[in-house]
Amino acid sequence: MFYNLIYFNENLYDTYYAFASAGQAVEFKEIESQTDKGAQLGFDSTQIGLGKSSVIKGEIISNAPSKLISLERSLVHNDYFVDFEAGDAFREIEDLSRRMIFRATLPLKIHEAFDMYEVTRLMKSKLLDAGLMGSTSDDADLFNMVFDFDKVKLPVYNNDMDTLIFSKLHRDCLLIEENEFDELEEDNIVLAKVKKTYDGAVTLFDPLKDFMNLDSNTRKIMESDIGGHKQLQPIYHDTNAIEVEIIAIYT
Repeated sequence: MFYNLIYFNENLYDTYYAFASAGQAVEFKEIESQTDKGAQLGFDSTQIGLGKSSVIKGEIISNAPSKLISLERSLVHNDYFVDFEAGDAFREIEDLSRRMIFRATLPLKIHEAFDMYEVTRLMKSKLLDAGLMGSTSDDADLFNMVFDFDKVKLPVYNNDMDTLIFSKLHRDCLLIEENEFDELEEDNIVLAKVKKTYDGAVTLFDPLKDFMNLDSNTRKIMESDIGGHKQLQPIYHDTNAIEVEIIAIYT
């Protein structure tokens, strides 16, 4: 089986592989193989052993595709795993409950209300207005701390069914470039765990919580001063929804 990985969250893999393997996850660092070839040379009752041994050492390959294969194999016979690729149609997703892991073909869209660079610009402006950040180059470290682009979470969702499915992708887990984000909308296979189910209104994404590394006091100051900036306001959906943690996306 060959995987073209688009997204892989190694932290989630570590967590769920340990559970799926009954806590017996082992990471092998070295393989040792020894082969003995020998013969006996003897005169009457005197025997001399002549032998030859060789040792082959190397590391087990441990990359994202091999880890994904290991996780999926460990999940096959678990009651909390549902494989919509091999069994029921994905329309039965409403039967999923919290803590379950599933695999399914699931196109994902980045919400149109989310513009990473526009949000960054507005956030910086608000921080300046609130006196929480200066305008000189001395504030570059603070700016980089608040806006850690590698750790940005992208709001993705699928509303093709009666139940909205949504998640937040960690940007540092994406294995594609920014100009390839539209690949998420294709018929990719998603391996994910159900985090929470909602009946009715749900917050799909909150820029002040999901986009920035702010303490609660700073966030409250900015919440009171968002004004009419749509990009800084939470994205709501009034529908039944399932929030998932995405472990991997691949084709």
